[in-house]
Amino acid sequence: TEAAVDVARLAGLNPSGVICEIMKDDGSMARMDDLIPFAQAHGLKIGTIRDLIAYRRRHDHLVEKTAELTFHSRWGGEWRAMTFRNKATGDELIALQKGKIAADRPTLVRMHTMSMFVDVFGEESERSGLLAQSMALIANEGTGVIVVINKPMPGLVSRFIALRHEGKGAGDPQVEELRDYGIGAQVLAELGVQDMVLLTNTHHTLVGLQGYGLSIVGERPIPCTAGE
Repeated sequence: TEAAVDVARLAGLNPSGVICEIMKDDGSMARMDDLIPFAQAHGLKIGTIRDLIAYRRRHDHLVEKTAELTFHSRWGGEWRAMTFRNKATGDELIALQKGKIAADRPTLVRMHTMSMFVDVFGEESERSGLLAQSMALIANEGTGVIVVINKPMPGLVSRFIALRHEGKGAGDPQVEELRDYGIGAQVLAELGVQDMVLLTNTHHTLVGLQGYGLSIVGERPIPCTAGE
């Protein structure tokens, strides 16, 4: 939906769109290999999320590095820390880089959504230790990047307390909204990452990474309690 609105906006039209699914004769959803001949037969224009992202990358620059420092951590020694600002929303991301990124080999990458209770207060949960273990894995490899997504959420503490009173546990509310992989991908591209091995305990299907010049060539589990 967002892509359709974006295309309309780029064309100077009303930023709105109508979405429909094209189905094959057997009732399954048509894929790109089916849609190309369909578009040709009906005289329709066709584009992909990858095309849109590639266009945006050529014409827009949505992240800017605002600060950089090096620090020594108990989880892997010396790290380079950089903050990046999303110019569209004002949100900030932190990138932790270990060693140098090499274009001729895959880079270990962790996209980590910051949890105040787990990562700061040390709450025990299925996410406990994910950040520390990711840093340790990358340190053992000698090179890698962690993108820490830390999107401001007004009223976060109040919502956590309310969830506890309801017996639902702390959890990570709106985690999927916080996983801003598009902006995170721009940060990775800025750092020179191309092929990457994703540190994760949950399989992700990420659409459009090729538009940023990125490719997931593998996944590696993080040795913590299962789940993210």
